[in-house]
Amino acid sequence: MKILIVGSGAREHAIARSLSRSQMQSALFCVGESKNPGIHAFCTDYSVLCVTDTKSITAMARGWKIDFAIIGPEAPLEAGIVDELLDIDIPSVGP
Repeated sequence: MKILIVGSGAREHAIARSLSRSQMQSALFCVGESKNPGIHAFCTDYSVLCVTDTKSITAMARGWKIDFAIIGPEAPLEAGIVDELLDIDIPSVGP
């Protein structure tokens, strides 16, 4: 399973760390406002983008063939990222 994490803060680091310990052995991908070396260490690929740029994030998710997305910050949720991802059949959750 390929999982996208949106965000580059402490919350997203905790999510990446927890997912990396899972027995499922998922491939993690991240889009964040800045490069977080802690998150980057767990990821197959990492891109620095504005987290409210829903079109670019959706394009990245499509290119990476993401199966599921976890949206950390509130700003991309407010910008409609979940709706954009659902439009391309990527289920998403925001903690």
